[in-house]
Amino acid sequence: MRYTTIPMVPGPVTLHPDVLAALARDYPSGQVDEAFMPLYTHTGVALGALMGTANDVVLMTGEGMLALWGALKSTLRPGDKVLSVGTGVFGDGIGDMAASIGCEVCKVSLPYDETIGATREALAPIEEAIARFRPHMLTAVHCETPSGTLNPLAALGDLRRELGVPLFYVDAVASVGGAPVEADAWGVDLILGGSQKCLAAPPSMSFVGVSPAAWERIEEVGYQGYDALAPFRNVQRQGRCPYTPYWHGIAALAAGAEAILREGMDNVFRRHAEVAAHCRKRIAELGLSLWTAPDAVNSPTVTVVNLPEGTSWPRWKQALLERDLAITGSFGPMAGKVFRIGHMGTQAHFDLVDAALDVIAGTLHDMR
Repeated sequence: MRYTTIPMVPGPVTLHPDVLAALARDYPSGQVDEAFMPLYTHTGVALGALMGTANDVVLMTGEGMLALWGALKSTLRPGDKVLSVGTGVFGDGIGDMAASIGCEVCKVSLPYDETIGATREALAPIEEAIARFRPHMLTAVHCETPSGTLNPLAALGDLRRELGVPLFYVDAVASVGGAPVEADAWGVDLILGGSQKCLAAPPSMSFVGVSPAAWERIEEVGYQGYDALAPFRNVQRQGRCPYTPYWHGIAALAAGAEAILREGMDNVFRRHAEVAAHCRKRIAELGLSLWTAPDAVNSPTVTVVNLPEGTSWPRWKQALLERDLAITGSFGPMAGKVFRIGHMGTQAHFDLVDAALDVIAGTLHDMR
């Protein structure tokens, strides 16, 4: 099997050396070992720091979608009203997920190349929808990886609190560890993350920061299942998980989080922002254009670029693969129109981005 030497997909990213070391160790086979709870607790605290929350953090064995589904099913009943704010495939998709479990859903869908407004005036359509619909839950995505955007959420959180929406649910899978996430300051009740993006671990773990208000609702709903959050509320007190824990996955999460905290969150965020800006500068110099609107907030973890004129996605992808560069396309209305460069976690480095852009430059030259 042939592997590329320049991996720039927006997740799963290349594994951090500390994560690889954690995965290479052996661990006790059972959760009753006295070392398990300190590992679980330490990992939750480290992830809480990255998510900007002092709330409980639940660690679940499964890719990030496990957390997204589990948080919805644990806090909602059929007939509950959910208002989803979407600026992309995932934002609108959360509304679809809620509808599939019987909720009444109102979508505020913005163009997929734009971002949520950062002022009260810009949030007027969302304010009107909340006042009219009176939802039980408000949902949003922080980083829309298919669109390459980063939604400002502070003003939306303020609006939610002012209008009395009981729960605020935020997908931060592609931003945790690569951009500032301030769950408590934004009033987020369910902040959702995954292992395979900026934490540079395998796609095997998901995690949820759960507020006291969310725990109360979880107790009321009483949902039971593999993805249920309720059984995790007493993990610390009982000293065991509701199912066999994935020692290696938790240790890998801890290693990824510790690497970020050791470098310093401000330093990591600055590195991601600077690498992203450098990537977009070179994209412009090559005569290519971004998918995002001029006034949108671009994500520091992924850049979405319109395909070069006169080529198709399959042809473009194959041409880059032949030069050992791996990128991805996108979904929904962007499918077949754009390509994505993932500069997050271990891939947020100037040398790697320059290597990728050199390949893109050479490929463009040969195609013209």
